Amino acid sequence: MSVIQGLQNLVASTRVSGTQSSAVQTSLPSIAPEQRIDYLRARTELISLYRAIERLAELTNINTRFKLDLPDAVSSSAIGLDMTTTSTALNSSGEINASPMSFSPFGPDWQNGSDALVTLDGEYLGNDGTGQLTFEARRAGPNLRIRVTDSNGGPTNNITIDQSDPAAEYSLQNGLFFTLGSGTLINRDTLTVQVYDNLGAVVNPDLPLGGQRNENPHLQYGLPDVVDGAFSLNGENISVATTDTINDVLQRINDSDAGVSAVFNALSESIDLLQNTPGSQPTIDFASDTSNFLQVTKLDDLNVVPGIDPDSVKPMDSVPALTGTVSGDILINGQAITIDTSNDSLSTVLSKINNSSAGVVASLDPASQLITIEADDSASILELDSNGTNFFAAINMVEGRVDPEVAVSGISRRRSYDIADAVVAVFDGINKVLRDSTFIGREKYVGQLRAPLDKAVRSAFDGADDVLGLLFDGSSGARSRGDFLDVNRRDFTSNIQRRGSLVREFLAGQDDQGGFVQRL
Repeated sequence: MSVIQGLQNLVASTRVSGTQSSAVQTSLPSIAPEQRIDYLRARTELISLYRAIERLAELTNINTRFKLDLPDAVSSSAIGLDMTTTSTALNSSGEINASPMSFSPFGPDWQNGSDALVTLDGEYLGNDGTGQLTFEARRAGPNLRIRVTDSNGGPTNNITIDQSDPAAEYSLQNGLFFTLGSGTLINRDTLTVQVYDNLGAVVNPDLPLGGQRNENPHLQYGLPDVVDGAFSLNGENISVATTDTINDVLQRINDSDAGVSAVFNALSESIDLLQNTPGSQPTIDFASDTSNFLQVTKLDDLNVVPGIDPDSVKPMDSVPALTGTVSGDILINGQAITIDTSNDSLSTVLSKINNSSAGVVASLDPASQLITIEADDSASILELDSNGTNFFAAINMVEGRVDPEVAVSGISRRRSYDIADAVVAVFDGINKVLRDSTFIGREKYVGQLRAPLDKAVRSAFDGADDVLGLLFDGSSGARSRGDFLDVNRRDFTSNIQRRGSLVREFLAGQDDQGGFVQRL
């Protein structure tokens, strides 16, 4: 755009002497302080012209097309609907592992080379407080013995190991137990386990559901083990394997067609599920779990919180803003559209209107809460009649007849006058920039200020001096008078009304490429 180019040239090629810090010295030519007012005036004139061009572009829909002036009726004020909408949600009923106490690790290592692995499990009950448990291997006859002591001075627990039963579980008398794998124990070898009576257990969503020892994800003790299987979510099969992590299963949900987003909430140590589609109807429905995953992660359909519908899709009888409407037939252009306030929502009524033979399009703008009913044809008449239902009063719309505006080629007389005013403002701005000879430094700066604009205007008129009532005079006489551009308002507005497409082509070009406005 040439106006922007002129501004860029003006700013990039000049600076006011005495105003620049030493840290940003440049080689730009300097403007004397007494000329600074000229610099600011030129900048102001170009910005004003740019705003006038923006107004012209807005009125003529340069980025789209001329808007047809169709007969329409619009709500006089917002209807007063509550457009709040939420999605159905389901969260774990609590922390996946809600144990208030904990221990670590599941698989402690011997310090001096024993290779019979110890694996701990259970739910710590706090008997030994918070501290360290020390396991020490001892030989005692044909069987091994492990002595367990705690750092708080509690009684020693001597545990005899049955080497003939490698699956045996040995209780620590505090809610925990351990198993001892095959291998050897070295006499006096030790390992340690930390227990906490003031720190709750935390599930790890990135360890395998069937993980052992230090790969154990720390699911709630006492619930069934997760096994290979599957469950159904909104009719979609979601497979589960013991090698999966919680996050693996959640990603499988997100990748499915169940229409649900799932995430592990680290803050609440639970799973959050949210329907992708807002409203009360789309739900979250689990079924047929053969893997125990839903039970272990405490996901239960009973915890589903239905989404909230906006007033626009609720039965009209349940919407405070619409309760004045009664069932019956409304009339639009003589066509009857039936309303059942106990079953129909505002959205279904608008759909009924659009699907009728009334020849109109009805729409609701959720932001402004205004309803527009617009005729399909600019030459048609729009007639609205509540016919005793009070529907149009409820949506703040005046009943009666709406006549088409006088328009040809889709441009009304009123709009043509607005466009002509905008063109005059643009032309006045261009004339002012091109004719202003009062700049103190005009000999030095006028070329960079005006040349792009002069070139754009001459290119748009392409040698013509009259285009659809828009006048251009590039002569020296016009330059001295300062009236390069002028508007024959009568011819121009007539052309807008009768030959709107040609006017638009001059202003916007073909397919919004080129054109007078774009060149400016």
